[in-house]
Amino acid sequence: MDNFFKRPVGAAVLFLNDFHFGKRLNDLNRCARLVPKDVQGFASLLTTMPDADAEHVGAIIDELVFLADQVDGTDPIFPHESKAQ
Repeated sequence: MDNFFKRPVGAAVLFLNDFHFGKRLNDLNRCARLVPKDVQGFASLLTTMPDADAEHVGAIIDELVFLADQVDGTDPIFPHESKAQ
């Protein structure tokens, strides 16, 4: 198991990014700024999944984006509760 908590969050971003060949890099960079420990945690957990593929990582990135939206105040489910307003 690779422990991404001992490495910069950028290492976790690059690891997750490799599954999508850069297509989700903007999402991952935003998540790294807003929820870095979650990015590192999910990347660390993913290293224990030998059969992980782009579909698994896509679901993880979607969850990270959801968490970042909540931190950022741009939650698409409850936009009226947004901090940005």
